[in-house]
Amino acid sequence: MNIIRFLPNTLTLLNGFSGCMALLSLFENNYEKTLMWVLIGVFLDSFDGLVARAFRATTEIGKQLDSLCDVISFGVVPGYFMYKYLSDFLSYELVPLSLSAFVVTLASIFRLARFNITPSSQLDFQGLPTPAFALFVIGIPFIPYEINPIIITVIVALLTVLMVSKIMLPSQKFVNGKPSNFFWIFAVVAIPLLLIFRSQALSLTVLTYAFFGMLYMRLRA
Repeated sequence: MNIIRFLPNTLTLLNGFSGCMALLSLFENNYEKTLMWVLIGVFLDSFDGLVARAFRATTEIGKQLDSLCDVISFGVVPGYFMYKYLSDFLSYELVPLSLSAFVVTLASIFRLARFNITPSSQLDFQGLPTPAFALFVIGIPFIPYEINPIIITVIVALLTVLMVSKIMLPSQKFVNGKPSNFFWIFAVVAIPLLLIFRSQALSLTVLTYAFFGMLYMRLRA
């Protein structure tokens, strides 16, 4: 029984390990492996909570571990990616400005800290979830079109603001064993995109979630 109760925390720690592996892949400029490890982290981040609730093994330390591991996978990883991204297109004199990319890491830390003190009864998200933000950033190298780096940087900055904002976005969680209405709306758009274009559509899928999510919450209010 004790082993089963520790299973959710093991999955959470594996999320942290996935983040470390994603960082190593970034050091090697291997964006395919980076994406793979981040996706594994997203899966583990979703699955550990389900396992904890299924075995009635939710604990305070589990909640803290979840956010600490998320800082690695969905905070440090996208921050370092943006640092490399800015370093590549900024002129030599402006390269020190690439350090500003780690603002996204700090924003992720703030977002996760706020999440930890949010009542568990709140079903929807306050601000863009860090996994969604990380997926947008890690999906940038797979965008099939040449986009001005300044435009990409501006979009990342706007998503960073959305992440720490108090704007409500719909959750994909199941309520009473049933998916929310937004789940079906988003699935109709996202699933065909990802099935057809796969990683090339990853960043666009996150933008679609952010746009339709805000629109959905506005209409529902």
